[in-house]
Amino acid sequence: MLLRTVRILISGVCLAVLNLHADNTPDFNRDIRPILSGKCFKCHGPDANHRKAKLRLDTAEGALAKRKGQSAVAPGKPEESALVHRITAADVEERMPPIDSNLKLSKGEIQLLQNWIASGANYQKHWSLEPVRKLTPPSIVNEGWPRNEVDHFVLARLESAGLSPSPQAKRETLFRRVHLDLTGLPPSLVELDAFLADPSETAFENAVDRILKSPHCAERLALDWLDVARYADTNGYSIDDHRDMWAWRDWVIHAFLKNKPYDQFIIEQLAGDLIEGATEQQKVATGFLRNSMNTHEGGTIAEEYRVAYIADKIDTVSTAFMGLTMKCAQCHDHKYDPISQRDYYRFFAFFNNASEPGNGATNGNTQPIMAVQSVLQDEAAFQVSLKERITSLEQFRIRPGPELEQAQRVWEKQEQARLGDTPMPAGIPDVRFPFPDAKSPEAMPSWIWADKLGKSEWAYFQKQFVLEKLPANALMFVCCDNEAEVWVNGNPAGKNPDWRTPTVLNIRPFLKEGENLIAVAGKDWAGGSLAALLALASFWDEGEAPVYVPSEDTWHASSKKAKDWERALEFEEWPKASIVHPYGGGPWGKVFEKVGGPNTSPNVLRMALLTPAGQRKPAHQKTIADAFAKTQPLLGKINNSIDMEIKMLEKELKAGKTTVMVMDDNAKRPTYMLIRGQYDKKGEIVTASVPEAFGVLPSEATADRLALARWLVQPSHPLSSRVAVNRYWQLLFGTGLVKTTEDFGSQGEWPSHPELLDWLANDFVSHGWDVRRLLKQIVMSATWQQSSEVTPDLLKRDPYNRLLARAPRFRLQAEFVRDGALSVSGLLSRRLGGPSVYPYQPVGLWREVSHFGHPTVFTAQHFYPDSGLGLYRRSMYTFWKRTSPPPTMAAFDAPNRETCAVRRLLTNTPLQALILLNDPQFVEAARSLALLVMRSAEKPSAQIENAFRLATSRRPSTEETTILMQTYARQLQHFADASKASSFLATGGAQTEQKTKQLAALASVASLILNLDETITRE
Repeated sequence: MLLRTVRILISGVCLAVLNLHADNTPDFNRDIRPILSGKCFKCHGPDANHRKAKLRLDTAEGALAKRKGQSAVAPGKPEESALVHRITAADVEERMPPIDSNLKLSKGEIQLLQNWIASGANYQKHWSLEPVRKLTPPSIVNEGWPRNEVDHFVLARLESAGLSPSPQAKRETLFRRVHLDLTGLPPSLVELDAFLADPSETAFENAVDRILKSPHCAERLALDWLDVARYADTNGYSIDDHRDMWAWRDWVIHAFLKNKPYDQFIIEQLAGDLIEGATEQQKVATGFLRNSMNTHEGGTIAEEYRVAYIADKIDTVSTAFMGLTMKCAQCHDHKYDPISQRDYYRFFAFFNNASEPGNGATNGNTQPIMAVQSVLQDEAAFQVSLKERITSLEQFRIRPGPELEQAQRVWEKQEQARLGDTPMPAGIPDVRFPFPDAKSPEAMPSWIWADKLGKSEWAYFQKQFVLEKLPANALMFVCCDNEAEVWVNGNPAGKNPDWRTPTVLNIRPFLKEGENLIAVAGKDWAGGSLAALLALASFWDEGEAPVYVPSEDTWHASSKKAKDWERALEFEEWPKASIVHPYGGGPWGKVFEKVGGPNTSPNVLRMALLTPAGQRKPAHQKTIADAFAKTQPLLGKINNSIDMEIKMLEKELKAGKTTVMVMDDNAKRPTYMLIRGQYDKKGEIVTASVPEAFGVLPSEATADRLALARWLVQPSHPLSSRVAVNRYWQLLFGTGLVKTTEDFGSQGEWPSHPELLDWLANDFVSHGWDVRRLLKQIVMSATWQQSSEVTPDLLKRDPYNRLLARAPRFRLQAEFVRDGALSVSGLLSRRLGGPSVYPYQPVGLWREVSHFGHPTVFTAQHFYPDSGLGLYRRSMYTFWKRTSPPPTMAAFDAPNRETCAVRRLLTNTPLQALILLNDPQFVEAARSLALLVMRSAEKPSAQIENAFRLATSRRPSTEETTILMQTYARQLQHFADASKASSFLATGGAQTEQKTKQLAALASVASLILNLDETITRE
């Protein structure tokens, strides 16, 4: 009787609700599926292995099936539905969701479920899996407002909600908005004034056409794609050394610059190598799939990581092109969407034939790779970029930052005093040691000692040779385990104190025509297990090949010291030296690589130190830096790291090309379903195919990546076009029509305007996947051109602007905050494409998270800032280290690029304000902006107005001008102390000789302007 009473009460409530909402029947996809997906599908959804009570609620068949005489859902009869009984049960042990799930249905959600069942419990296929509808724009009341079809859909929704759109934004705001949305850069005053002076109806459209064809628009569109493709300049994981993928980045920029149809854009990145007659650049495009992290760490299980790389490809492809979370099915059937584990591994099979190994390469790219030239840079421009970077590295070696510069200045004074009495023969050359190459193997020295086993503590050597004339240059390379002292013709020439730091000696002052003698005393440290000497004397005149005297078994050696042995010319009783190891052998390795610079003997060091700082040549500077490094472990590590970086750059410089990792199909292997996703737990063999919920591939297609790519861009595909137009809507409005850009599945959000989404998707495909046309269509709409000002009533009724009754207002992306400051200050380098660059960042960040100082030198382990134009390139070219992304970008919410990201979250934190005020890049930009406007006008008020207009694209109000002028007056007083002005204006690489208080005060005002909310906000 009690149960019957409860049923009658429920029935009465449902009828009352139905009467109340007679014209608003719940929609399954919009209202019901999100409730079931969020609260029920985990236990009663697609995943058969984890389904509870064998009840399935994601399909009509499962929900309507009778179990023990009762259905979970009885259409039109909520009082007879087990689902209603369980979600309203008074007993917590009976109530669903279970109490231990930490999930709870609200009263409103329970009511919706009851209403839905009462209305017939209509089930629908998930909206995103339904075919894209071909719709006609709806009728509206206010027919004078729309500019194109987009507005009909938006206005129809507003009118149904009893709202009206906002007025059009001011022309200045529109012009700035379209530049920020489509280029990420504010307009120049010349562009702005020309637009404002053009009263024609086509002025804005003409501006849009110009912007869409500009290189800066291509860069802006490419930036978002770098997030999608998880682009970075390092490999990730703990070693995180460098890789070269910027040629792929240039391909992306070029694709947008040429307005490559989006379907072709997809096909080439997924399978450019499989296209018949594939071009070099089509193969480069497949770098999209190779942007994932990889590792070469010791102990790596290659197959485990190879599987992980493919899993990352699946996640990237499914997220980027379908908006699906397929990675959820790697270990079991998807709990929310119709994707089985079998579907996952059939998708896996598309990528399983690549020859990419699980163990990555060290300090570079992992096979398969291609040597290519950038599509945006010729060889000459590429080599200029490399040489600029080498110059920056050498500059850092000379000036390694404040933590070491003061110590070096103290050391230089001490060394000058210590070396003051050292004899300094005239004519000491300032040259690099000319090591022999593979063409002169006879010149390669051997490790020698007085006995074959290298066991004696002492060894004394002498080598006679004849010089027909005195050479212009004569250097001697000496490396002895463990130390050695060298004489030439009886004169002390120098020492090698430790084999780990080989020595190059200048022996030119001690030579003579005719017979000469080199004598060496070598000593093994007590307890040493193996001793040997490696020596190589080199004699040459400019323009001529060197003549070598290498250590070998023609030298004489003895373990006993004889009187005047270093001066005598005849020691026939001494036996020949014994070769302990050839060069490169034993415990010593290829020690030539430890010395690449000029002579660092005391005499040459003294000559370098006595040269005034402003007159020192690069060779002088390197001599000093190398010598100082021997006293500072940190600097020694830095120099080793710089040497490795330069070595890699010189390798590319010599080749004239960079390399890029690409895809191939050369490793045919079976694909197994992996039990719980474990790489070594192989189950059933499967073949390549698409998820069953989407049908099958065309019967005539070979099941490879090319077939997959073409399947994705079929006009009938329900997701690819929807996902694409949604992301471009997000680019222009900050939020997509589907807010969860990464998830179009059951856990994703219902579209704010589903009809508009489908209309745009269908229109996009029917017009050739034309990205420029789509963007123009949206920015030309009245919807996009609305003012962003909001009334209290509208803010209350639609706080997140999902109905689009106003234009959105949001902070610029991280890269555009920095780029905007560089642009308005005149610092921005507009060079297109090329290798990544290294603008300012705090000292020491990389080495704190890397293997810096490891005996094996890895690249990208210490940050060396650029000098020159590298400091001022667009932020999209900034070198991206995955384990330590550029800190300014990270503070402004840029992702770390370890995985595919299609949506950035925006935060506002005090740290961002501190960066804008104190980061050297922004302080330097403020000074440069001040210099720029000082040249544009004489009066400070006019200068400040110009700075304000450059940053915001509008003139300041009277009140704003008053505040800025008062600030300027206060700063003039502050900088009356010339030392304060000089210190403030000394920040950054683009220095100026002008250090006046007027410039410092104006730079402070410029800093204030660059920090305005309006400056970093898209209005």
